[in-house]
Amino acid sequence: MSNNKKKDPKDHNHPPPVVKVGEGVREKAPSDKEKREGPSSTEKEKREQTPLEKVHAELEAKAKDATEQHDQWLRLGAEFENYKKRMQKEKSDVMQFGNESLLRAVLPILDNLERAIDHGEKMKVNGTLLQGVETILRQFLAILERFGVKPVAAMGESFDPEKHEAVSQAESDQEPDRVISELEKGYLFHERLLRPAKVLVSKALPEKKTETE
Repeated sequence: MSNNKKKDPKDHNHPPPVVKVGEGVREKAPSDKEKREGPSSTEKEKREQTPLEKVHAELEAKAKDATEQHDQWLRLGAEFENYKKRMQKEKSDVMQFGNESLLRAVLPILDNLERAIDHGEKMKVNGTLLQGVETILRQFLAILERFGVKPVAAMGESFDPEKHEAVSQAESDQEPDRVISELEKGYLFHERLLRPAKVLVSKALPEKKTETE
């Protein structure tokens, strides 16, 4: 006796139901706010640029790069001009003031010649010898003047700390801060101070006391 059950012929006429994919899961409709705002920023970024927009973007990038390159070129040009001016000034200073140390070393010789003349005049030394020393001093000063060296004005001038070195002060009937004596001459080299003049500066006389005082 067979255990197999006879199949109901109705089973062949009714196949199993087919479930459609996605059926029952309905997509949420966009709200009114989303419709007004339009596509999100992410969607906009994903959207590809049109050929015209690509060309426009490339032109903007090239223009920005050209502006930066032009500005850099201008800065480099200005820096190079400043460098040239600085080098020209340094070269000019070297040519103009290159002998400054040598000239400063020569000044004590001038001082000694002047002292010798002053001493000879006081001691009434032989006139011919004294005239010879004076001639040497004049020639010396003329040569220095050709190289741009000249004495600093001092006697009777108002005291100028830029050109004068006050050794001391002395009471005088002259107005205060006047140079009343020059102890050592000062010199300029192309208007630059080579050596300040050592001077004695006046100061006011003390006030006289009255008899009542």
